[in-house]
Amino acid sequence: MLRITDEQHAILRFAIDPSSPAKDMSQNTDPTSKRDSRPYRPRRRNRTVRRINTTPPRSTDGPIVTPRASVGIALRDRDLRRQAARKRKTRTDIMIAVVAVVLVTGLLVAWNATRGGGTESVSAVVAQETSTADREPTPIFATYRSLPMRLAVPVEALTEIGFHQASGTSALSMGTSLPDADMTAAAENSGTPRTSQASNGTTVLDAEVLRMWRSGRTGEPDTAVDVGAAPGTVVYAPVSGTVIGVGTYRLYGEYEDYEIHIQPDGWPEVDCVLIHIDEVKVSEGDLVVAGVTPLAEIRLLSDRIDHQIGAYTSDGGDHVHIQLNQLAVPGEYDMIDGS
Repeated sequence: MLRITDEQHAILRFAIDPSSPAKDMSQNTDPTSKRDSRPYRPRRRNRTVRRINTTPPRSTDGPIVTPRASVGIALRDRDLRRQAARKRKTRTDIMIAVVAVVLVTGLLVAWNATRGGGTESVSAVVAQETSTADREPTPIFATYRSLPMRLAVPVEALTEIGFHQASGTSALSMGTSLPDADMTAAAENSGTPRTSQASNGTTVLDAEVLRMWRSGRTGEPDTAVDVGAAPGTVVYAPVSGTVIGVGTYRLYGEYEDYEIHIQPDGWPEVDCVLIHIDEVKVSEGDLVVAGVTPLAEIRLLSDRIDHQIGAYTSDGGDHVHIQLNQLAVPGEYDMIDGS
């Protein structure tokens, strides 16, 4: 429908009927009219245009992150979380396996001990592994019943071997197949003759032994043995077994010295004691192999003490003292009282 204004309507009316006066419709003179006296102006509708921001958000410390990039980052973070979870699970499985092995090993050792195996079978395994090493065990030089005793120092470092009485009544007599030396000739020659030894773990030492008597000792003349070597020479375990004690004492109540106690495999009532040593390399509970496991080093005492064996050597007679003691209670040994 065509709409006309009041002015246009008056003009059309005057054109049709010239006798009708034209009115100025720009002013409204009707006092009853609801329109105001202001000139007519068409109304404009204010429309709020809602603009959509299509610019992707920009991070404050990085490149523009588009929706597709956001999805990619989320997927990458998820993969990293899954990978970390798998690594944690793997570490947990490994720890559980290690704990299980330790528990099973402990149960087997305890079960073996209750059957009477003790540490003997464990030391046998160690001895078997050590037998493949480059260095062979030192040769046998003495025995106690069926218990072999291997040389406590390397053959090439040995000066002399001298049996004598031990102090005390609990020391056990040791036997040897080595011949006795001529003590007079040994004193004159500062030693006994000796041939070279073959590098065989079952070889018996080819040497002569000294028989030294000490007045005032109550023990038998073969209850202790001095194995001579220069100070600093390595001392090997004379028997296979378990170290049951390591400590210090005052030699003759005056000089500091070390002592090592070993329980031989299969002989819980025997205590193998070593003194006149330094630089101890083992501790209580260690398993040792005869003629193979280093225990300590020969201690320098000849600058303070006149060793009896020194009368038959070209040096001061430093040595490692070895004896076997009978234990009243298996595994419970007595510390040296200083003599």
